[in-house]
Amino acid sequence: MSPAPILPESIDLSHHLAKRIRTVQPSAMKALGALVGNRKLLTLGGGTPHPSLFPMSHATFTLPKLSTLNGDVQDWQIGQAVTEEIHLKKTGPGTENDEGGILDLNDILQYGLSNGYPELINQLEELNGLLHGKTTSDQSVYISLGNTDGVSKVFQLLVEPDVDTVLTEEYSFASSLNSARAKGAKLYPVKVDGQGLIPEDLEKVLSTWDEKVQGRKPHLLYTIPCGQNPTGTTQPQERYDEIYRICHEHDVIIMEDDPYYPLQFAEYEPDQQKREAQLEEARAKLPPAPENAKDDDAQAVAKVFNEYAGVRSYLSRDVDGRVIRIDTFSKVFGPGVRLGWITANSTFIERILRIGETTTQVPNGLSQSVLASYLSDKHWGIGGFIRWMWGVRLEYQLKRDFFLDKLNEYVPKDLVTTVPCGAGMFQWLKVEVSSHPRYRKTLIGNSADAAVNLALDTAGQEPEVAPGLRLRQNIKAEEKYSTNTGELIDELWNHLIEHGKVVLLPAKVFHTETPDVDSSDRLNFFRATFAGDLENIDAALKAFGDSIKEWFAKG
Repeated sequence: MSPAPILPESIDLSHHLAKRIRTVQPSAMKALGALVGNRKLLTLGGGTPHPSLFPMSHATFTLPKLSTLNGDVQDWQIGQAVTEEIHLKKTGPGTENDEGGILDLNDILQYGLSNGYPELINQLEELNGLLHGKTTSDQSVYISLGNTDGVSKVFQLLVEPDVDTVLTEEYSFASSLNSARAKGAKLYPVKVDGQGLIPEDLEKVLSTWDEKVQGRKPHLLYTIPCGQNPTGTTQPQERYDEIYRICHEHDVIIMEDDPYYPLQFAEYEPDQQKREAQLEEARAKLPPAPENAKDDDAQAVAKVFNEYAGVRSYLSRDVDGRVIRIDTFSKVFGPGVRLGWITANSTFIERILRIGETTTQVPNGLSQSVLASYLSDKHWGIGGFIRWMWGVRLEYQLKRDFFLDKLNEYVPKDLVTTVPCGAGMFQWLKVEVSSHPRYRKTLIGNSADAAVNLALDTAGQEPEVAPGLRLRQNIKAEEKYSTNTGELIDELWNHLIEHGKVVLLPAKVFHTETPDVDSSDRLNFFRATFAGDLENIDAALKAFGDSIKEWFAKG
């Protein structure tokens, strides 16, 4: 057997750290924690509560049995799956005969390490290796309190308040953008199309950045490349390569926020019989689940999981150590556990640890213990967790397909268009607002200041750029226009609520404007989710279709 390849260390990227973060000192109390916790020493140095006063002696969690994890979660959904139990007990008087688990409630309920339980960190590093490989020797993991906490800590790590500008997709998750603003960042959008962030626009933004006018050149790209929220787009592999190359060339850190990475789908197949056959074929590729996690072939399971849609992360390409990857348990386990993990070079992780010591202190001990138990060989193991994610993925693919079936049934394509998403939980619906009788497009700077109705002139002439995210009108390059798209979409949104009793999220919630550029024509989209019950999806899309037809008809 050939030896494992020697991996390079990350390059020195410490110049990207915010100045105040460079000087944060390790917690003296945390540094002494190992001595305080050493049971061989008599100590009066700690300030930890006595575990005999923790009002919990035993906790039991019921989960699907590993042997049932073969890609179909329906039995679990309807309460008919074969199950097993996780036991966590507090050792001590009264629990001598209780079944225990891999961790002790005496430790679980106590103050812990700022970077999380070593057991869980080791498991997440193994999971990372199976899903992304390892490209640098000093790649490290920090356990966060969920996705939002991870994103917030990275902005704090890298953003110089009131100095730095963060690059982001022109439509992005509003909470993350607000987190950046709260850390003192300015935002600058990079254009997107039906395949996600456009490399050429990223190159243009960075190459033409004027520091005298725009301030310091951006050194951080915040991106959701797979199942993007809100657009649902997934970048082709060649775009991953090109964007990484551009960031390498311009010395930009990539914050890869990837909560929907596990939820990658096959292409939408309108024929229900064909897609059912394809789904059965996909499930059959997964190795049969064993009774015991130690007998599972996690590498074979990961191979099927990775090859299904074929998306490779930025982390898997990272030879510099310039990718900071944000993962979460929220979409495949439950958002209430408030746990995720950050993967980055050791310098960045050490500084994030210092941030954690002065903010969140420690990740939730009970959540860590439950997840470490799931991922242990006593229960699912790493292979079993990938099996579970596989089943969740296929279930959301079914929901995506049902959503598109009903959208095609209820909503006319001349009013609303979309392209099936390749991952995630969202469809990005483009409203053909230029077809509305009251649509106006005004030439900015025209001496007559006249509004010109182009609804009839431009209808049917739009280029087909899937999924219509980068619609360009055939106008002179030097002419600039403003439209009443935002007003019409606001009116439509209120109409949908009042008359259709249906709620979608408008594009303006997610949109970042380019400074001094009118982007009113970029607001004719709604984000719709297919994560709910099928009955709700059916009723909501029917109401949406009826209401939007009514709104267009009344003019």
